[in-house]
Amino acid sequence: MKNVHKAMGLLAVLCALAALFACTRENSAPSPTPEPVTIRQQATGETESLADMVARLSPSVVGIATRQNGQQGIGSGVIVSADGYILTNHHVAAEGAEVTLIFADGTKELASAVWSSQALDLAIVKAREGSYPAAAMGSVEDVRVGEQVVAIGTPLALQFQHTVTGGIVSALNRTLQVPSGRSTAFMEQLIQTDVAINPGNSGGPLLNQRGEVIGIVTVRVEEAAGIGFAIPIDIARPIVEHFLADGSYVTPKMGAYLFDSEIARYYDANSTMTTGLYVIDVEPGSAAQSAGIQTGDILLRADGRECKTLLDLRYVLFSHRVGETLELEVQRNGEILHLTPKLTAAGDEI
Repeated sequence: MKNVHKAMGLLAVLCALAALFACTRENSAPSPTPEPVTIRQQATGETESLADMVARLSPSVVGIATRQNGQQGIGSGVIVSADGYILTNHHVAAEGAEVTLIFADGTKELASAVWSSQALDLAIVKAREGSYPAAAMGSVEDVRVGEQVVAIGTPLALQFQHTVTGGIVSALNRTLQVPSGRSTAFMEQLIQTDVAINPGNSGGPLLNQRGEVIGIVTVRVEEAAGIGFAIPIDIARPIVEHFLADGSYVTPKMGAYLFDSEIARYYDANSTMTTGLYVIDVEPGSAAQSAGIQTGDILLRADGRECKTLLDLRYVLFSHRVGETLELEVQRNGEILHLTPKLTAAGDEI
């Protein structure tokens, strides 16, 4: 996908957000006033209206004002733990940025990112000590195309904070090709939606009908109307869990560069690769090289989990700590090998 819009001018690897969405209704004969849309809370099993769900979850969404390198920006975030860990985008609140959190009641406080990844376009900001209304995290594995979703965020400016827009999941497992300096990067396994999102919605939650966060709003196609994307929450879940358990997180690194069958077709339209992750390069001196991983290998499983996409591998990888080992099943020239790289501290690479 070309010409993906860079939001807020913050970082070239990622794009801004926002898609136009036209809410349509069926044209039919007059009928009695419809019943309110209801949803079922996962925790209690009780039903509630969509309006009640929004009222319940709005306090979990924060506006984020940032200043970095002389530039100002507006974005959104969602509280994912009662002690104040907030998920957002890297291009909204990268490490080193001056961050101001604006809560639903108008309270403001200074904060900073405690972790961020440019490659994933994810960041975690920590609010001050206290008790906060956290939103529950769902899973993209439970998401179906056509189901209704809601976004809450801060489009355009702070006066529009906690704007709510609704739509459907348009598609799953989308891959976007985005500029990354002099090279090309890919955002994978994205949730496509026609929910109306605009600059400032970046980092805000995409919610399912149970009120669970299933994605973090991130990008859109500039020329299109009604095509926006969210990062699946699954990739952020193990990172949040590390913070809850340890109070910190260091991104682990294997040192292999891989792509899946979908991305293989970007490079070779005749590619017959249908499963696994293809190793295109191995960093010298890395854990991958030490474990015997070679260019041309196909990674089939990590810790027993089938690796169809990089999201599968990252979910396993990010569940580990630096110094731990991965149990990999690798195919090489028709032979199955079992390799165990010991993870090192890393930047954004796998």
